[in-house]
This record gives sequence, structure tokens and C-alpha cells, in this order.
Amino acid sequence: MRFRLPNLNRLRIVRDICPLPGFPSHDAFAWKGVAAKSKVPMIAHPNGYTVTDFQNRFITWHRTFTRDHQVPILTSKSFIHIHEWIPPTNPSKVSGYFRFSMNHFEAVAPVTKDPIKHWSTQARRHLAATKKNPALAIRTGTIDEVAAMLPASQVPISLHETFLAFTKRHLAAHSADIEIFIATLRSTPVAAFIAGYCIEAKESTYLVGCFTPDGGKSHAMTALVEKWFQQCAEKNIVHANFGDIVGPTPFPFDDAIGYSNFKTHFGIHRVWMPGSRWRISLAR
Repeated sequence: MRFRLPNLNRLRIVRDICPLPGFPSHDAFAWKGVAAKSKVPMIAHPNGYTVTDFQNRFITWHRTFTRDHQVPILTSKSFIHIHEWIPPTNPSKVSGYFRFSMNHFEAVAPVTKDPIKHWSTQARRHLAATKKNPALAIRTGTIDEVAAMLPASQVPISLHETFLAFTKRHLAAHSADIEIFIATLRSTPVAAFIAGYCIEAKESTYLVGCFTPDGGKSHAMTALVEKWFQQCAEKNIVHANFGDIVGPTPFPFDDAIGYSNFKTHFGIHRVWMPGSRWRISLAR
């Protein structure tokens, strides 16, 4: 069988941008932070929050997100204290911190009056096909329906519990701001799209999604993306954030290329996030 490398053309034509001060996407950090996974309770700051990735007598690893360039002062009783700071935009040099991280990218689409006109020809063609399919319908659903769909979906089995736990944390933190969309084919669930809304930041974030083979053949995810954009418009959302995306020249065998290519069809910009700054100190 002939091996085929993934098509990287879509990734190279996306418009790349860097977040500037006031970029709305970063105002949603606090909203996401409430549902962040932390070894101990989250530490709240006036300008952000800190989660604890690891903690024992020998080492403590804090990860801090802020909405500005003011770094909170943290202490630890461990012998080694690692403080990872993720600012909203690239700061000037901050005393005591050094940059050491891989680039992180997010796929962000502006929500316009007619977002579909910015979609690719392929996405519009797939959407038209869903409109002509009387057996395909979209409704709201539950996390249990998503869990039942996962074993037959494209999501690797190793990520099933991670996806569900991630969604459940958000549902527990702000259930009123989460919507679960289900696409059905002849009444059978074939795709799911879970979105969260930070009304204060006017941003919606794609949290988790999945589709079965029948969902893929019927282009159900494209129909769910349209539904998401419609909901964003009703809620006066400015940005629809599709989450992670690979860079313009990823390693050819990166397993994230597939879903990244999918996201490029919906008028997204690839936002180059500023990356982490680090400070490592020893107990005195």
C-alpha cells in the first residue's frame, strides 16, 4: 500500500496573527480557570489565576495565567519552586523569568453577520449537502450521549476519559454557559459539538467534539459548526475559538494535522500565542 503524507496546503494559506494588548480572546482566561485541573485549589488573583501542576516536599510547579503583564508573587515550601507564567501578549523582559517553550497556536474566527461567506468552497459544499439531507437533524443533548458516542468515534480511546473529565469540570463550574449540540442521522446520534460561552469576553470556545463514521460521511460536524456560529451571533459573541491548531509548517507526522486542516475551512486566523515564561528558585 502506498503511504501518503498529509496535505499541508490548507495550513499554509491561513492568515497568521499575533495577539495585541486587549485581544478579546485572552479575557476569557478567568472563565476557563474556574474549570482548570489543579492538584490543589486554584489560586485566584485580581488579574488571573494559578493552578498547581505538581506539589510535594521536594518540588512545586505553579502555572499562572494573567490578563496583563503583572506577575503575582508566589511562594512554596518545597525545595524547588517552578513558576510557569503565561502572559496574554509578549511582554518586555521580566526580571527573573526566562522564555522556554514551544509555540502554541489557536484557531480563532471572527463572528460576522455572514460568517459562511468566509468559509472554504469545500465547507460550503458540505454544508449544502447537510441541508439536502432530511435524515440529518441537530438538537441539544447531554454529556451521557457524548460518552455513549465516543467508543465508535474518531477520538482515540486514550483520550475518552480526558475529554469527558474536561467537559464535566466545565459543566460543574458554569453549566449555564455550556451547550452540547448533537447531530442525529435517522434519530441516531452521529456527531457532537460542545461549546462554552464567556459572555464577558464575548468569546465562545470549542471544548470537545466527536463524530462516528456515519457522522463523517454526512458532514455532520460542518452542520454543527454552523449551529455554533448561529448561537454565537445570538449571544453577541465576537470570536469563535476553535482551540489548538498546528503551525504553518508542522512535522509531517503530527497527528494534529487532521483536525487542524478541518478548522482552516471556517474563516479562522491562526493566533500565535506568546508562550510560557519560567522562574526556578530554591528554598532559602
